[in-house]
Amino acid sequence: MRAFGILIFAVLLDAQSELPKDVIQLSQIRREIGKSLETLDNYTCVETVEREERKDARRRFQHVDTVNVEVAVVKDRELYSWPGGKEFEDRDVADMVGAGMISTGSFRSTLKSVFLNNVSTVKWHGEEEILGHRALRWDYTIPLNLSRWDVQIEGRAGRVSETGSFWADAETLGLLRLETVANDIPPDLRVTSIKERVDYSRMRVRSQDLLLPQSVETSATKLSGVESRNRIEFSHCREFSGAAELSFNKPASIERPASPVTELQIPAGLEISVRMAQAIDSKTAAVGDSIRAIIEAPVRSHGADLIPKGALLLGRIRRLERQLAPRPYYLVGLEFTDIEFAGHHARFIGQMLGTAPVPGLAPGVGTYNMDRNTAGVAGYLITTHSETEIAFKVPGVSTFFMEGRDFRIPEGMQMTWATTKLK
Repeated sequence: MRAFGILIFAVLLDAQSELPKDVIQLSQIRREIGKSLETLDNYTCVETVEREERKDARRRFQHVDTVNVEVAVVKDRELYSWPGGKEFEDRDVADMVGAGMISTGSFRSTLKSVFLNNVSTVKWHGEEEILGHRALRWDYTIPLNLSRWDVQIEGRAGRVSETGSFWADAETLGLLRLETVANDIPPDLRVTSIKERVDYSRMRVRSQDLLLPQSVETSATKLSGVESRNRIEFSHCREFSGAAELSFNKPASIERPASPVTELQIPAGLEISVRMAQAIDSKTAAVGDSIRAIIEAPVRSHGADLIPKGALLLGRIRRLERQLAPRPYYLVGLEFTDIEFAGHHARFIGQMLGTAPVPGLAPGVGTYNMDRNTAGVAGYLITTHSETEIAFKVPGVSTFFMEGRDFRIPEGMQMTWATTKLK
């Protein structure tokens, strides 16, 4: 019986070795996503939605409004509340927000449909580079009779089928991006196209990894040609049970405070001077990397020292987007989430007020355009215009630009942050 069991095991191994490499990789990706979703319950993130609109594809998007909500994942559902609310409401987020386009499902339902529910047909596409990673790409389809993508636009609802692609890191097989296009759109919705792109990143929760969406971009084009676009960012994700702690791949050299730990409440409006405890080099850094800063002077509140000099400010790199036009630059986002010192911990939400001078660092990046227009018999009229691109604000995330094909933020760079509250 033992020999028979060994024979079966050997046959299974031999059969697996004959499978194409992309099939084995896809199986591993599905398995890891399934394991990650099992640990996703009882987590909440701040969701910032910047809503934009343009009259047609030839025009630039114009800002409509910005919506901040908190989203919690409880079992197979996403629940929402206004930031700072005492409880999550059991109603659709579209009813909370009111008018305008809003989307849901980025945490769990989309991943389950594509990877776990056996409703998608997946085909290997090939290798590409995406988000600074060498990535593996697959394409997929979900037919209308198996789709669970329900669309609500201006009081009208309908179900659509899906086609799309997803990318995974070629080395770790971690999911990087998922893009979806709606098909079989019901005429009652009065839209010609619906597209969604979700970028994912892994966070570490004690000894477990958690796969969470980092940003979402959703667009819908109406029959009239008007296009609506939502750009969504997620920040300050945490477990709301109070018993666990959310960290972002903190280096092993950082010792955890000894138990018991006193939780502090940090009021808004405090200025904190810090210096980076490590360098950030564009050649080696990646989104999700942990970052540390050291608080340089005692932080006082109501006439008493609240945080001592030398306390650690902990967080991660939130954005690291490389652009080549109008000239080479990076869009860099830093998110600090925790303050720690002996026997104490505090949740940190803040905004960077400024930094010591660093070559290439700027709050915005300028664009310069020149148009040549026909001016009758006089020939041509040359007009120029310039604009400055500013990243939209995400609570607790400070975003700036680093000009050049590469950059380095030095260890010891001084920064000033101000504590804020979610609004």
